[in-house]
Amino acid sequence: ILEKMSRPAGNTIFAGGHFNATNTYVQKAQGLQDTIDDFYRDMMIVSQQRGDKALTRQYCEMSGSAIQWLTDECGVKFKPIVVEVFPGLNRGHVVDGKLKPGGAQLSKQMLDTVKAKKIPVLFNTKVISLIGDNRLHVLGCRAVNEDDEAVDFMAKGGVVICTGGFHANKEMVCRYMGGDVAWMPIRGSNVLQGENITLTMPFNPKYVNMDQFHAGPIHGPTRANPSTMVNYGVLLKEDGTRFLDEAETYVSVAQKMPKIIPNNWAFIIIDSQVVDVPTVKARIDRYKRAKAPIYTGNTIEEMAKAANLPVEQVVSVIKEYNDAVENGTLGKMNPPNTYKKPHLIEKAPFYAVPLQGGMTATFGGPLINTKAEVQNLDGKTIPGLYAVGNSSGGIFFHNYAGGAQLGAATVFGRIAGKEMAQRAAAAK
Repeated sequence: ILEKMSRPAGNTIFAGGHFNATNTYVQKAQGLQDTIDDFYRDMMIVSQQRGDKALTRQYCEMSGSAIQWLTDECGVKFKPIVVEVFPGLNRGHVVDGKLKPGGAQLSKQMLDTVKAKKIPVLFNTKVISLIGDNRLHVLGCRAVNEDDEAVDFMAKGGVVICTGGFHANKEMVCRYMGGDVAWMPIRGSNVLQGENITLTMPFNPKYVNMDQFHAGPIHGPTRANPSTMVNYGVLLKEDGTRFLDEAETYVSVAQKMPKIIPNNWAFIIIDSQVVDVPTVKARIDRYKRAKAPIYTGNTIEEMAKAANLPVEQVVSVIKEYNDAVENGTLGKMNPPNTYKKPHLIEKAPFYAVPLQGGMTATFGGPLINTKAEVQNLDGKTIPGLYAVGNSSGGIFFHNYAGGAQLGAATVFGRIAGKEMAQRAAAAK
């Protein structure tokens, strides 16, 4: 394993450690019912039917065994599943452990497993190019080590690109997505600079979904992450008005914020009825650990004043919302609210949680097949070249079911490992 940084520094250490999976031992222990077909249907709905069907199906089918593998091979434990709104539903497997967030715990346990198996991990070793032959087959890679020496690594089985995407490369983000998106604060790693593109480009891969990205709410100055808390209250701009349907996923909320709100700041308004819901409590704890502000009050007026929001406007909007909940007319609001089980904002104290739309990861990259092999522009496999996680393209488009990125990275990472082992064995 070649890592350009001095430690694991990708998105996983910033992630909540959330895996979207079905047919798992965790679900079965809790008596939760789900099917692969339902999971696949929901994944395709979230991607607007544009996610690669074969890749999506394979992820859904192998997600349960991936959860089992993480426990059996790496000792990863999962918290009891909390049933969420669509598309999370009862598939959210969150890593348990002392380290926070869960992604940091996951990274440590997987790295400990790698060390126990005596797999070489070379830190401060930056891959600068892939080594190929005159047929554009990948034979290995060239890296610069911590002594500033060029070192070639030849691979019998192949090379797997697992560098993440290009969300921290403003030039690439502007090129593929536009300037307004490039100003979003970064939620994940700030070292993912697009090596999945620059390293693979000489081999003519087919890049897909390059304008698509994963976003999420964030308090940019402290990096506190409210994620799905956006689905438990009312979302207000700084002028006290609502700006979109609060039932939208946290990804969609964040993607739209910089386009709707020029300064990309808003507030989640919740009350004390939801603060002990595990999902909400965990997000409030994140804000406290990061020392991010949360404005409170024993009345809506006090809360709005504390948050420097226009008091009369906020009181009016919250009353309109509560009336619509009681009258069953949320769908007639402007914009409409499509909550299936809405929460009244009525129990003190009240909370105003500031947030921005932030960029977490890019969805675009070299298209892979179900063997995790990178495909070229002619629709053929590039021998010896694999890509997994956010380095690859094909599965994700438009939106995202929370936990599907870690889930898919695990599924296709295992596939790539097996495929390369078979190639290496055949080369002996």
